[in-house]
Amino acid sequence: EKAKREATEAKEEAKKEAEEAKQAKKAEERARKEAEKAAKEIAKRQAEKAKRSREAEERVRKEAENTAKEKAKRQAAEARERDALYKGIVQLVVTPPVDPDRIEELKENLGQLPDLRLVLIGGSMNEGAQIVVSVEKPTPLINILRQMPPVKEAVAQGKEIQITLK
Repeated sequence: EKAKREATEAKEEAKKEAEEAKQAKKAEERARKEAEKAAKEIAKRQAEKAKRSREAEERVRKEAENTAKEKAKRQAAEARERDALYKGIVQLVVTPPVDPDRIEELKENLGQLPDLRLVLIGGSMNEGAQIVVSVEKPTPLINILRQMPPVKEAVAQGKEIQITLK
């Protein structure tokens, strides 16, 4: 009977140990799966971060490219405007406010150009002035105007040239 009891106890002990081993194996498997899951999450976050970084780099590259294209277009347009040749009757519009001394200085500068004749000067101090000139030969008028001392800026506005005085 003692042997029977010892055998039963040994059997129960073995059963208990087998159950504990089974539980340990399950715990080990759960830990392994959790570690794999965590590693996958880390890898996923890193991949997303790398993707966002590549996308940001691409956006910056495209913006820089577009900015460069726009700058080139703007410079080409400015060069075309600056080098545009004018011939015949051209209206110069001086933006207000108009300083009579500056208009006189502009008139004197225009009068010194060999292929240009003053046709008409009119306007008011508050509304601006109009100067009509006759250009005999194709002339880069905007470029010439920009170099005159009283002129701050000269830009083409359709068939007119808009002038801002200093």
